[in-house]
Amino acid sequence: MTGRSRFLFQQSLFTELQAHAMEEEGARHGGGPELSAAGGADLISALPEDLLLLVLVRLRCAAAAARTSLLSRRWRGLWTRLPDLTFRDLAPVPLLRALASLQSSAVVGPGVSLLDICVPAAAFDKFVLEGRVSSLLDAAAGLSPVELRLAVPPMIIKVQVKVPHFHRVTSIELHGLDLAFADSPSLFLCAASTDPQKDIFPALERLSLSACNVDLPDLVLRCPRLRVLRETGDPQYTVINIRSASLQELDMENETPFMEHIHIDTPALKQLGLSLGTGCGVTVDVSILAPLLEKVSWRCCYYTVVVGLPRWGLFKVALKPAESSVEDAHLQQLPSVHVLSLYWFYHISLCFPEEAAELTTEIEKHMIIHFSVLELHFKTRGHAFGASALQILGMRRIRTATRSLKIVLVRSEDKEACPVNCPCDERKNWRSQSISLTNLETVEIKGFEGDDHECDFIRLIFRCAPMLKRMTVRLSDAVTTSNDWCTRIYDIFKAYPIVECDIIDP
Repeated sequence: MTGRSRFLFQQSLFTELQAHAMEEEGARHGGGPELSAAGGADLISALPEDLLLLVLVRLRCAAAAARTSLLSRRWRGLWTRLPDLTFRDLAPVPLLRALASLQSSAVVGPGVSLLDICVPAAAFDKFVLEGRVSSLLDAAAGLSPVELRLAVPPMIIKVQVKVPHFHRVTSIELHGLDLAFADSPSLFLCAASTDPQKDIFPALERLSLSACNVDLPDLVLRCPRLRVLRETGDPQYTVINIRSASLQELDMENETPFMEHIHIDTPALKQLGLSLGTGCGVTVDVSILAPLLEKVSWRCCYYTVVVGLPRWGLFKVALKPAESSVEDAHLQQLPSVHVLSLYWFYHISLCFPEEAAELTTEIEKHMIIHFSVLELHFKTRGHAFGASALQILGMRRIRTATRSLKIVLVRSEDKEACPVNCPCDERKNWRSQSISLTNLETVEIKGFEGDDHECDFIRLIFRCAPMLKRMTVRLSDAVTTSNDWCTRIYDIFKAYPIVECDIIDP
């Protein structure tokens, strides 16, 4: 809200309140006093204080509310009694003065309900150099807010801000701060503590951090009642180590390619969201101890290929709740239906061993909750995927858990010509192999183009899945149902009349 718009808003409110006051006065005396040409009687000052506070609340800005003190004595200092205080685009120095005024005011009660501060970027680095950033948090703590929101521009000059005690706060949102604790000699010191004096946030239930740097394990230990923790902004962690007896929701986003270890020990955790990255030739060590976990949104991106199958590299793993749809409505009757998605790309220079024990171990570490749906995404560039898909489906935990299978064939403009005896199909015996997919009920293949190896893969699925109920083939943009291969597909379908089969145009 600009200065002029705030003035016009205040003016309209005062006019409305003045008319309301005159009506009340007229009702008591059979007709109220008329306004004189000079402005008339000041009936606003006679209004109840609760009504005047309502005017200030509707301004939605503590600075604008403070400026009403210039209107009359009746308004002077009234803004300090607002339950919710919002400061926007106020420079750091006058902001500190305003907070100090609130703290020293005799009418301030036990604390404010909401303290919402957003510091503008102008002159903030100078404020940092003067070492006064901690004063901002100290002033905020002095007001004992129940809910705190503090956003500062991400600091070019990195200064650790000492965190004071917030005894009443139950919800905190912080952006752009480098946080440290008064009793911690180092920002990255992880010291488990049961000392109540170290519980900086003894009543805190919800914590949201954005573009902040903090020793997260130490911070969580100082929040004995924390239920919800969210962190975004790609903090430069190599290790995530969360231990909490109270935490129920954890949501973290960290896709910088440096993650090495994840250890989460949260016996009350029900919901987990984690997005991470790894690279530099290492894989992530994962340990999740959360027996009550119900909902997971998990994504791991590999910035360098460390595991795979012959000619195929694994570049992403995702685990998420299944989206409801008419086609898989029967799966929604199952508890905790999740989708495991594996993303692969083909390159002739890749040469991983066929017996990929390391690959199985790597994939299984991401299976932190039961899943029923498996998605295999192949950037094929025109090459055969059947042998690799069969090997993935043959992994014990995947084979027994999968009830719904979706194959996504990602076509690209740089599609290569797949010559005879191409390395992508050098293991031709996969067509005659068989695995037991006794729990598989639905299959969908998206991006189908009718190549021989694709038809062979469909035959393989029919042969290995005796409980199959539905087979759906979605064509790529490059083909239509008028192609000759369509007759072959229908002939395959006819051999399995108890399976509901569909071919869908793009």
